[in-house]
Amino acid sequence: MGWPQTIHAQVGGMIVFDPANFVKNTITAAQMILQVINSTKEVRLMLQNLDSTRGTWEDTVLLLRRLDEVVATGEALHYQLSTLDQTMQQRYPGFEPPGQWWPAYQRWTTTSLDTLRGTLVTVHEQMKETERLREEALLAELKTKTDNAAGNLDVTQTTNMIALQIVEEQRKIRQLLGALINAQNVAQAHHINREAVGERVQHDLLERSAAVPIPTRAEGNSIHFFEASR
Repeated sequence: MGWPQTIHAQVGGMIVFDPANFVKNTITAAQMILQVINSTKEVRLMLQNLDSTRGTWEDTVLLLRRLDEVVATGEALHYQLSTLDQTMQQRYPGFEPPGQWWPAYQRWTTTSLDTLRGTLVTVHEQMKETERLREEALLAELKTKTDNAAGNLDVTQTTNMIALQIVEEQRKIRQLLGALINAQNVAQAHHINREAVGERVQHDLLERSAAVPIPTRAEGNSIHFFEASR
């Protein structure tokens, strides 16, 4: 479509201006200009929808690696041990002779306390002030992105960032839950093993100290002893 042209009438060799036609053509031209402006806006919005927003992510992998390191404290029994089942059975054998009592008891206690200490430290790492401030800054940035989202792609990416942040928080909760279960199981194992070993020591002591009755026969004022048969 071309631009409208003003129509002039020629009367008696003179060009006559037609006001009505001029107004009509002016309105048509204005409408076309408005269409161009709207088309320009649509193109700009389409390009804006294709703009990629800068990502806002939490590097939870580094935090979880640090938590895995602190939970492995001293003689702790923890979920990162590749030989966890074997080590658990060695540390807490249950109803078995303990051998030398004090070294065995010291190791049980050390294992239990180190496991509890590792769990406490992993909670401290997640809840310390620097972690809280970092999370608050990240959430504030996500809120700003949500409030100032420009196009469809920007909105979608911001939504994805929020969803991924929720997943990261769930991963941290899973780690804390694992550390809690770990500590509870070790503490319970220490308690059960100590009772079982105490029962075994008492059992072995009674078994070794049991006296064999000796048969006797009384004759008058004399008592005759016979060799006990075994």
